Amino acid sequence: MELSQVESRSLVVILHAYIMGPDSLCHISRAVLAERPDSHIICPRLPLGMFSTAEPTDIALSVVREIDRQTRYREEQRWPGFDEIILIGHSFGALLARKVYVIACGETDEGESQKGSSGYNTAGRRRPWANLVCRIILFAAMNRGWSITHHLNIITAAQLYLGSLIGNVLLNLRGKRLTIFQIRRGAPFLTNLRLQWIDMQQKAAAEGRTLATTIQLLGTVDDLVAPDDNIDLATGREFLYLDVPGSGHVNVIELDDTKQGEARRAVFQLALTAGEEETRRRSRTPADPTLAQIQPNVTNVIFVIHGIRDAGYWTQRIARKVESLGGTPPRIYASETSTYGYFPMIPFLLPSRRRAKVEWLMDQYVEAKVLYPRAEFAFFGHSNGTYLLARALELYPSCRFTRVVFAGSVVKKNYDWQNAIRKGQVVAVLNYVAAADWVVAWFPGALEILRLQDLGSAGHNGFVQAGVHGNELPVFQRGFLPGHHGAALVENNWDDIAHFIVDGVPREVATMNLLPKRNGFVVAVGLVSPLLWFLLLTFLGLAAWGIWTQPWVRSEWQRTLLLVAFWWIIWKILTWV
Repeated sequence: MELSQVESRSLVVILHAYIMGPDSLCHISRAVLAERPDSHIICPRLPLGMFSTAEPTDIALSVVREIDRQTRYREEQRWPGFDEIILIGHSFGALLARKVYVIACGETDEGESQKGSSGYNTAGRRRPWANLVCRIILFAAMNRGWSITHHLNIITAAQLYLGSLIGNVLLNLRGKRLTIFQIRRGAPFLTNLRLQWIDMQQKAAAEGRTLATTIQLLGTVDDLVAPDDNIDLATGREFLYLDVPGSGHVNVIELDDTKQGEARRAVFQLALTAGEEETRRRSRTPADPTLAQIQPNVTNVIFVIHGIRDAGYWTQRIARKVESLGGTPPRIYASETSTYGYFPMIPFLLPSRRRAKVEWLMDQYVEAKVLYPRAEFAFFGHSNGTYLLARALELYPSCRFTRVVFAGSVVKKNYDWQNAIRKGQVVAVLNYVAAADWVVAWFPGALEILRLQDLGSAGHNGFVQAGVHGNELPVFQRGFLPGHHGAALVENNWDDIAHFIVDGVPREVATMNLLPKRNGFVVAVGLVSPLLWFLLLTFLGLAAWGIWTQPWVRSEWQRTLLLVAFWWIIWKILTWV
């Protein structure tokens, strides 16, 4: 990419949108040069094709390396450095512009082992030029991530839904997530970016530093994403928002000579050249606040998340027990007991549906981090709730919980808690093992035996890293509780759960009525659980064959109708239980 000239005083980085290219930003480049003729503009072509699987963090790192190269070149030439750096992005490119700034400020957990061409680490350290970034201009940024909602027109919603199906199939077949799925609401890249932005703001406030002014330009009629997807008032409370009249998600960057183009260019010129005070005066919050008042006095937050086949009505009761036990000043507790709805067995077995629930959890986590900026977070999860956190710890480096309690866990028994503890994501873990949890033993346990998917039997077999002689990890196990899948949820156990959440150390086992061993029948069937699945599928196949070959059914249409009705009933049962 072309290097700057000696007379260049400003470095302007412009990043294009998904399935677009540098040519789409020609009007922005011309408008920049018209206002700031001494600017050096770089507008790289990004790997954002339709079926790209490039990691957005890697894309942002490549832009950071280019800025490194541009600033280093001026040093080598012994020219004056840039006076300022401006980051501009459209749609996906706007999120990348924010990520570039996050990396420049050293607030990133990803890519620490990646090295640039010169051999030095390209992430995890503050760039000398970070203080030169004076403003970030976002065109139609999907700051909260895209989602399929009723706000979309039917054609756009259908396109996104079809794209989601294709993306999920490709993920299952190729093992890679399409790049566009990394900015879906709650997705790893987007959520990590939001969390890192929060950390960056808090550190800057503590150190008395000011961050770059971030200005978001919003089309008055965004025809591609829902309004809530554009606006992130959790991490973007300090943003300045300017309306761009007569503009949608795509044409908001068309600053041409038409009447509408001139109106757009006027708004962009304001964002590019006006002082912060003038821009703030013209700014308008684009939506009613959706977050409650920030509560900096809260010191501890407990997440209580339910599992499959459960609406989670019990979660608030356990949360209240924790709050009553630990909420003595100076500690003040708050709870997060939101529900993702009833989750039947068959959808639970679909990786794409489980991923959607993980993304839901992390969206809740970001909101809580904003509401309670000084609090430590703890977690109690049952069944699928345990999977959500375990998977989140793997996908979201910025996810942090001090004490974690699992019950009826569907996580693999060899889950790497040591890695999560080493990275500071978790401090201590307590896992409850039921004596007769046939749900975990026979279903996720079978997938674990077959090495399919990422489910397992920790709620039945316990974690390998707990209770091992010489193991200094703070991973504790409580077993065996009398009962089945929900054994740990009975009221008699609430005190034990609450004490670990508050103190981080298990109470003496004498305080609980534990059994010496697990149910022998559940254990035996669990050992051959794949055979159980095979027999179940064989039985259903034979039943369907029996319906098709019944001698008293004489016509083809009757056979077809009966067979369709049979599979419909089976499907309704499996998607209900």
